[in-house]
Amino acid sequence: MNSTLQRVWRRRLIGLRSLLVLCLALALLVLQQIARAPASLEPLLWLAALLLPNLIALASLNTRRQQRLLALELTLDVVIFVGLLQQLGGAGNPLSFYLLVPLLLGALTLGRGAALWLLVVTLGGYLLATLWHSAPPAHSTLHALTRELSHTHGLGMGVVFVALALLLTALGQVIQSLARQQQRQHDRLLELAGRRERLYQVAATLAHQAHELNTPLSSLVMLADNAAREPGLPQSTRDDLAQIEALARRVAARLRNVDADSLPERPAYRTLMERVRDHLRHLHPTLALSVSGPEGQCFNDGAAWFRVLANLGYNAIDAGAERLDVRLAALPGGGWLLQVSDDGPDHPERRAEEGLGVGLALVESTLAALGATLTLRFERQWSQARIEWSEHDA
Repeated sequence: MNSTLQRVWRRRLIGLRSLLVLCLALALLVLQQIARAPASLEPLLWLAALLLPNLIALASLNTRRQQRLLALELTLDVVIFVGLLQQLGGAGNPLSFYLLVPLLLGALTLGRGAALWLLVVTLGGYLLATLWHSAPPAHSTLHALTRELSHTHGLGMGVVFVALALLLTALGQVIQSLARQQQRQHDRLLELAGRRERLYQVAATLAHQAHELNTPLSSLVMLADNAAREPGLPQSTRDDLAQIEALARRVAARLRNVDADSLPERPAYRTLMERVRDHLRHLHPTLALSVSGPEGQCFNDGAAWFRVLANLGYNAIDAGAERLDVRLAALPGGGWLLQVSDDGPDHPERRAEEGLGVGLALVESTLAALGATLTLRFERQWSQARIEWSEHDA
């Protein structure tokens, strides 16, 4: 057990000893007053001696060797209380079972060696108080509690005391072992959670960088293609532009097609959205993605649709969204509507000016190739992308 918990136990022992001494002292004084017997100082002195471990505890609460000091205090508790029992009639006094209290505290807080040592001291002190004790006068106030009992009764009390001492020691050690095991499991779970969180952060960083790299690469492809169409360019310049476009296309394809490679050519709506959900989970593990609509509806060119939905998801996450809602519905006049909404509160004015962050031109160009159109709506709580296409383009 760590030093903090042992420090707590030592503070509780201070209060327990003080309360015990106060109660016993008051009980002795009341009995002496009732019986009008002469006051005896020896029991009171032994009671005062029970406060000695308190002085040690108060002087060493902030030291590092808490376990050794706690073992010393509990040992002194047992030894001093055995001396008190010797004055009060020995082990026949019902107060002798108080010796089980420091024994149990030691079993719950100390190591196996210290707990066994305390068990030996407790049993030895109980045996000593049984064989050697002072019998009070026949007409004293303590005689009713400390009178000599029969040999058989004393033997039975001894057997019960030893059995309880062994049981409490074993029980305390088992509880302490289970507590350590539970603490180790808790620490292991915290470590695994920390590792998982770090992996999520690494994945999010890599996904964000891939998204940010994909946008300028795709823009470079479009610029190179537009520049190559300009009349009057030398052939060498056209060759350089063609090489730039090919390299940019290759890198951009690697960045955006990692999760789309295994998609079928015409995936079902459910299959497409499950792949998007798995992909976005790496970037934002707590993003709540809700999907509604006909799950069996198929999409032409699954890789292109995956890129569109992934880019919309990237932009929602960049805006701080916690919820992403995707709905597919048939239009009354024929065709389909795919509505993607997010609750990203980050800078709605900026998003309204720039579109859904970076990559809007890529989304629009991909949708144009698919025969679909994109309409954007921005509100205080929600940003919405409406994608519409005709029946034959689906």
